[in-house]
Amino acid sequence: MRKSIAAIAGATFALALPASSQDAVFDIGGDHYAAGQNTTIAAPVPHDAFAAGFNVRMGAAVTGDAHAAGFDVDVDERIGGDLYVGGFTIEVSAPVAGDVTAAGSSVVLGTGAVIGGNARLTGASVTISAPVDGSSLISADTLNLNSTVTGDLSFFGRTIQFGPDARVSGELAIRAPEVIAVPSSVADPARVSYQQLEAPDYVSEAGRTADSVVRTFWPAFWAAIAWVVLLLLIGTLFIALAPRLVSGLERENADRPMRKFGFGIVTFAAVLGLVPLTAMTIFGLLVLPFVLVFTAIAGALAYLAGTYLLGMRIGGAFLSINTNPRRFAVLIVAVLVATAVGLIPFVGWLFTLALTTIGFGAVAAVMLRRPSIAAEKPNAALVAPVPGE
Repeated sequence: MRKSIAAIAGATFALALPASSQDAVFDIGGDHYAAGQNTTIAAPVPHDAFAAGFNVRMGAAVTGDAHAAGFDVDVDERIGGDLYVGGFTIEVSAPVAGDVTAAGSSVVLGTGAVIGGNARLTGASVTISAPVDGSSLISADTLNLNSTVTGDLSFFGRTIQFGPDARVSGELAIRAPEVIAVPSSVADPARVSYQQLEAPDYVSEAGRTADSVVRTFWPAFWAAIAWVVLLLLIGTLFIALAPRLVSGLERENADRPMRKFGFGIVTFAAVLGLVPLTAMTIFGLLVLPFVLVFTAIAGALAYLAGTYLLGMRIGGAFLSINTNPRRFAVLIVAVLVATAVGLIPFVGWLFTLALTTIGFGAVAAVMLRRPSIAAEKPNAALVAPVPGE
């Protein structure tokens, strides 16, 4: 699951890149990554597939797991592993060997699909017209069931509409505001249970929530302010005192950014891997606190680098940024915007993860290309003159 989250963050970051004439697509280790306005997996994928865009279509078989995020997502070819989907309208019309986890406004498992594992579906309207060999967990306003669920079915919502082919072989647990009549052809009454969902006291809940927000707002607010000030201070020092390093990062950011994201995934994993590796020996336990501090500092600096480079890439599309005052301005805007986006639930931490990964990738690329940053001559077009040099 951790791998899938990191990879979806990669596809999400690709969407944040400046628009170009073609989609962002790359392959690594048998995995296929694609992002763009209209994204289609058109060739068989030997391992896992990751796609993000406005319209996303899984149009070729995927041997491993498939992950997709978009407004309109269609799965038209076989998935050999698990399927993870997020979107507004989702339709699965091909077999899935493993589990299906999907969240959207409209989620449909069509007649052409056969689900080999469990189905975990959330939406305003959920339709199951495909046989599910495992169990199903459904949260929806309306569930349209017209197929067989071999295992248990647990429903949270308002109503269920049963089609002529609806069957539940296991336990059918219903949690709804009102009793839902279940035909005996769907499930034996002995296997059906009902629990009423009571309407919450919204006034009392709102009062408790407001009180909690007020109590925690100011500490969180000042912590965020301190974090922004610290990032701006460190970034300003790097721009002013390390122009060669900044120049190298900007050049790497301008050249094949998605490749740098791949470097970032590997570097990020290597840095995080230091923690369990150090804890494996007695001597390592002694230095583990220092490793944890190093990991935290490295992550913060990578996040700062990723934030700055994304700001440079977007800002550079509108004007020339070739002086330190302009770099400072880009840094301020990028840090403020990134911090604001980072506060958005779920999306925020994915965006933060993507920025950190791209920062690790840019630094790794600079180090691999030039072992000695200090010996590198700065690019005059990228670095402003520094007094005394």
